[in-house]
Amino acid sequence: MSSSAGRRRFLSFCTSGLLSLLGLLVAIPVVRYLWAPLRGREGAEGAGSPFVDVGPLTDFPRGEWRLRLLEAVQQDGWKQTRVRHSVWVRREGEGERGIAVLSSLCPHLGCPVNWHPDQSRFDCPCHGGVFDANGRQTAGPPPRSMDPLDFQVRAGRLWVRWQEFRIGVAEHVPVNG
Repeated sequence: MSSSAGRRRFLSFCTSGLLSLLGLLVAIPVVRYLWAPLRGREGAEGAGSPFVDVGPLTDFPRGEWRLRLLEAVQQDGWKQTRVRHSVWVRREGEGERGIAVLSSLCPHLGCPVNWHPDQSRFDCPCHGGVFDANGRQTAGPPPRSMDPLDFQVRAGRLWVRWQEFRIGVAEHVPVNG
């Protein structure tokens, strides 16, 4: 065997190894990109999106409704979108038992519902929906009461899980999750 044939074989081996390494370095991100949405679904929490911190319980005076903004991350395949939602929160007592969290969307057509403390009621300005101080439907076209949302109290802070419900129907039918 001549030294030039040995040198050619060695260079061929090094070139093949280098090209294989470069191919592997390109393939890893591609495989991770394609696999990410499938992996995200496996690890997702049960129903709906994860809980979002809306603040300490001390920010909610007893007996008063407070509008809170929560920002959730929606995952749609590879696309992540930040979505803002408003929720109504009232604290009556200590711990989780005295808390109520309601969606700010009217179950009739999804318009924003406003709290009127002077009248002790929620009103939907679009079509005249009226809800009592507990969110129960009392007048107008909404087919059901305001939608309650899941929440947790963790270390003195309120965590809320945003959930959208089908509008225009009498039952609380989730549309995401």
